[in-house]
Amino acid sequence: MYEYTRSVYYYETDKMGVVHHSNFVRWMEEARTFCFNNIGLAYVETERLGLMAPMTDIRLKYKRPARYGDTFTVRLRVTEYTGVRYRIAYTILNQEGDILVEAESGQAFVGSDYKPVSLAHAAPERHELMKKILQEGMGTP
Repeated sequence: MYEYTRSVYYYETDKMGVVHHSNFVRWMEEARTFCFNNIGLAYVETERLGLMAPMTDIRLKYKRPARYGDTFTVRLRVTEYTGVRYRIAYTILNQEGDILVEAESGQAFVGSDYKPVSLAHAAPERHELMKKILQEGMGTP
């Protein structure tokens, strides 16, 4: 499990002071990027190897609204890794620990032609790290 925490910004809310639903996806991206940077799998480094990891699917279940002034935490963990594809589960909570959103995303490693690429062949060190993260969990920074 990995955690990313920050406050809700004013621009993320609507006239009622409630966070627009699209921002939860952005927060998941922020958390995923922050996490991967801190565990040695920064996307920028992956892209320097000629690989990308586009989103293949995403699912969110909204439980409660977030509001301006709240602090939220995104908890995430890798739940599946095949060498080409991986899945991440997310739980977004407010400062009281109430679940705001439960979500899951899928991504795949692809080359510049957008065809799937085996990380084991293209970047063996990263492949081993992904396997370790799946087995042991992400830990905390």
